Order: sequence, then structure tokens, then C-alpha cells
Amino acid sequence: MQASKHIPTLLDHLIWVILVGVFIFFVFQSPVFLTSTNITNIFTAAAVLGILVVGQTFVLISGNFDLSSESTLGVCALFGMYLIVPATPPYWGGGVLINPYLSIAVIIITGSLFGYINGLLITVGKMNNFIVTLAMLLILRGLMMAFTQGKPISGLNFPPAEIYFWLGHESLFEIPDLIKIPVGVVATGLIFIIGHIVLNHRRFGRELYAIGGNKQAAIASGIDADKRVRQAYIISGGLAALAGWMLAGRVGSIQVNLGDGYIFTVMAAAVIGGISLQGGRGTMLGALGGVLLLSTIDRGLNLMSVSVFWVKVIQGLIIMFAMFIDAQRVRYRKPQAKAAAVAASPTNPT
Repeated sequence: MQASKHIPTLLDHLIWVILVGVFIFFVFQSPVFLTSTNITNIFTAAAVLGILVVGQTFVLISGNFDLSSESTLGVCALFGMYLIVPATPPYWGGGVLINPYLSIAVIIITGSLFGYINGLLITVGKMNNFIVTLAMLLILRGLMMAFTQGKPISGLNFPPAEIYFWLGHESLFEIPDLIKIPVGVVATGLIFIIGHIVLNHRRFGRELYAIGGNKQAAIASGIDADKRVRQAYIISGGLAALAGWMLAGRVGSIQVNLGDGYIFTVMAAAVIGGISLQGGRGTMLGALGGVLLLSTIDRGLNLMSVSVFWVKVIQGLIIMFAMFIDAQRVRYRKPQAKAAAVAASPTNPT
């Protein structure tokens, strides 16, 4: 019985134990894994995923889902580049040629708007959050294909578009063959820090935890639950757009399938990092651990030249494992919550 008390704590911090174990495993499997170039690649790959996971964390803690973030990423990245490059080949843009700085502002606002629409349908329309965001995912992905007719939009070799690639392509500091600090990695780190502060030291974060833990009790205590949920979706949409800008800077050309499949990795990273699918539980630090773990595994498997088909199998197993861990957290916390409620009851003879 005494040992079972520590199981929830162990499960909450299991991500770091797994991360260290996986890291050591790949160090022995590949002689180039522990090089500065590979470590930089791990953090660079984690940057886009990390921004999406921060946005998803806010939504999950409120007791909701946002399945549309991968399509928000794709459509916002496409829209931003469409506005700044010519309509002629090989660019296939809109020929609007607006200032790239303005296009960046436009895509962040657009992503936030998509998030607001999700939140509005869920809180005002009283629609199921899973179905609403799944429908939005399909709508936005369809719009990308209809808008471009399948043609990729490219900003490569178009000088005015260079600033659009800055977040995903440039480095703040670099010593050749020694160290490289990409702008995107620093930006993602700052976003995680801000997210941690908001969730743990601001009223907004405390109210999200209360809503996810017990929505009716939160409303009874005076919290405007619907407003907070809408705000969480706005944050998720805005961060998805930011991730789209970053990814566009890395690839230089927007395909209609940009971001396709990201949502599964995002959910797995969040859940395996301790964010509960039932809401009200988890930390930004744990979510960061989940992001680093999946990026490390992905990079390690690439260095080991594992077949892409087996990579998919492994990714599926990771998602399954993440769900199992979340189920065990719920399993072991329910008896503790019940015991705490009994102890606090005024009819308790003790």
C-alpha cells in the first residue's frame, strides 16, 4: 500500500528516466550520435513539434482536444508564403507581394482566428471538441489542396522572402564544426518558459487546471470556463501558425501535405510527458521531456538506418505506450483522490 502511494509520482516523472535510457542506448548504437551536429539536429527537429505541444498542452489541461493544429500549421505556412511570392513559376504564389513582416503577422492572426472558431463552436455551439477539431483538420487540409490545385508554393531564390525563412533556417550563434544554436531552438525554449510561467504562476493557468479537473466546480467558484477554453484554443491556433512559419523556413517550399501526421506525434509527446487526456493535470516541463524523447528516438532511428516502415511501427507503439501510461496515472490517482475526499469529509469520525 505504501509503495502504491509513490507510483503516481513515478509515472509523472517517468519521461526523464526513459529519455536518459533511450539517449544512452543510441550513444552505444551509433558513433556519431553524441556529436554536436547530431545534438543540434535533435533540438532543431524538436523545435516545431515543441511549439505545437505547448499549444496542445493548454487545450488538454482545460479538458479538451485540438486535432486541427497540424492543418492550421500547414495552411498558415502556405498562406504566408502565397502572399509574398510571385504568381509565376517556379513560385506559384498569389503575386500580392506584400511585406514579409506583414505576412508573418497575418498568419499568426489567421491561426489564432481558426483557434477562436474552434473555441466558439465548442463553448457557444456546445459541440463536441473532438469532432469539431477533427472537422477543422479536414476542412483546412482540403482548403490547402483546393487553393493550390496541388502545386507547391516556393519562396526559394526570391530575395524579399528571405526574412520568412529566418525563424526556421538561421542561427543566432555558430562556430563551424563545433556548435550551432538555431533561432528556432531558442524561440521554442522561450515559448516553453513562458508557457510554464503562465500555467504555474498566473491566474489564467490556475483556472485552466481547475476547469480541466472539475469544470462544474470551477464554474461554481466564479471561473468563466467558456472564456478560458476559447482563450486556450486561440493560443493553440496562434502557436500552430508560428510553428508553420518555422517549418516553412526549414523546407523553403510549401507542399499541400505540410504538417500531415503531426497531430499523432504531438498528442503522444504531450501524454507521455504527463499531460492527462482527461484534463487538469500535467506540466510544461513534462511536455518538454516528451518532445525531446520523440525527437531523440526519431533521430536515433535515422542514424541506425531503420526502415521507414519499421519507424511507423515504432511510432505507433510509442503512442500506444503513451496511452497506457496515462491510463495508469488515472488508475492510481483515483483511489488517492477518493481517500482524500473521505478524509476531508465533515462526517469523517477522525
